[in-house]
Amino acid sequence: MRAPGTALAFLAGGPRVPRRRTPVLGLIGRRILFTHLKAAALVMTMFLIVAFAIDLAQTLDGVLARADELGRSRAALVATYLGFRAVDIATRLFPVACFIGVFAAELMRLFNRETTVIAAAGWSPRQTLVVVCLFAALTGALQVSLERWWRPAAVFAQAGLQLGGYGRRFADGELGEPSWFVVNGAALKARVIRSATPALADIELYRGVVAGDLRDVIVARHGEPGERPGFWRFTDVDLWARLPAEEVPRSDGTPPAFAQTSLYLISQYPSLELRLDIVPEALTYYDIAAFYLPQAPLEVLARDSNPLKGPDVDAALWRRWAAFFLPGAYALLGASLAPVAGAGRVVSPLRILVLALAGYLALVATKVSWAMGEIGVLSGFTSSWLSIALALAGVVVAQRMLSRPH
Repeated sequence: MRAPGTALAFLAGGPRVPRRRTPVLGLIGRRILFTHLKAAALVMTMFLIVAFAIDLAQTLDGVLARADELGRSRAALVATYLGFRAVDIATRLFPVACFIGVFAAELMRLFNRETTVIAAAGWSPRQTLVVVCLFAALTGALQVSLERWWRPAAVFAQAGLQLGGYGRRFADGELGEPSWFVVNGAALKARVIRSATPALADIELYRGVVAGDLRDVIVARHGEPGERPGFWRFTDVDLWARLPAEEVPRSDGTPPAFAQTSLYLISQYPSLELRLDIVPEALTYYDIAAFYLPQAPLEVLARDSNPLKGPDVDAALWRRWAAFFLPGAYALLGASLAPVAGAGRVVSPLRILVLALAGYLALVATKVSWAMGEIGVLSGFTSSWLSIALALAGVVVAQRMLSRPH
């Protein structure tokens, strides 16, 4: 009840007594948030333990041997390796951990009748979703950091130390088999030397072959990026071409067929600079999936000036934009599905199993849509946002089910 003096001051237009503000989260909201964070962290820890056990069973001997080669402490190098692997594994599985953790946390609150008690105190399911949105913002920031910076750094640090699978697949050096490229209207066959300053070896450049008119073939021992952008400097160059008399077209006006064309050694050059629109980053990270790449070279490879750009580049860029929303979308899905399992003292184990399976299928859909984006079946935008849209659609369906009268 308002004190008389205060009431008179209020009626007289005097200063008002400030009201006590209701906290945005309050004790209940903070408790739910911390429960979700701890549950997701626990699930992620379990994933890491299982993944470490599987990984070390295959790579421990190689890591110990590498420690001896480098003259480093075995324990320290194993710990370093596991740290790199933890970052990579967390990037892959953290959204899954958010779904399972929030789903399990909400189920435990349901089993403990906590949801009934706080509902009686005036706490609504929509307030719980607000807490989950805050959880989504925190976990989304972590997922973006993992995708954009931490995993690329961990993967290439592991490759630099030549540890584990990435050390074998992504290490710098000459790749064994020659590769074929189509660039500047020519077909290029060469062995790639992958490094920070990439190079080509045993080069054969078939100019005009794409248009159906083979003009000449340039054979070089070595090639590296030139000083001018878009130009490459070849060394020990042989130029093979047709003789002028053999360049006369056939009676129907078409050029001679390849099988009827004889090439002769026309010239030899110690070095020759040619235009070749291959950005160095395309060879520095050659044969490495785009989602592993650091952000800066990934943006370079995404430019239209890169003729070797594949669909995985755009998919990786869009995937990093969507990474902020991915853990939150599945956390919202888990928080929305858990109350559907029952109400009060009525809980259906079969319904829990069906709901968990529905969430798992949503996570599988994420992996499938990402893979389809990487191979070009779906656009990078669609493949990255489709799974989030499906998860949010599941949230809407679950909320409608909860809103129906029982």
